[in-house]
Amino acid sequence: MRKVELRRGPEEEERDGTGGIDVEQRRPAKDRRRRIRCPKCGYQPVPSDRWFCECGHSWNTFDTRGRCPACQKQWLRTACLRCHQWSLHEDWYEPEEGPNSG
Repeated sequence: MRKVELRRGPEEEERDGTGGIDVEQRRPAKDRRRRIRCPKCGYQPVPSDRWFCECGHSWNTFDTRGRCPACQKQWLRTACLRCHQWSLHEDWYEPEEGPNSG
């Protein structure tokens, strides 16, 4: 299991067979058909990946869209477990091409 401790940045499950996390059933309709990837290196987190909040809680940040379920802190940036670069959490959600995209 890969882990990373979250710290303040400069600003404040299913598998789909391609390595991305299927968020189709967990998101509102406007956010469906999206994949999660690091915007810097393309890493696709898996359900067993864990991030740590300042409060000490460990969870998969993409299960809660960056909000710690223990203390409710909303993380605006997320560190990649592969390249260790910080990016805006929302930038990880990549639209997938589909019949209604365009």
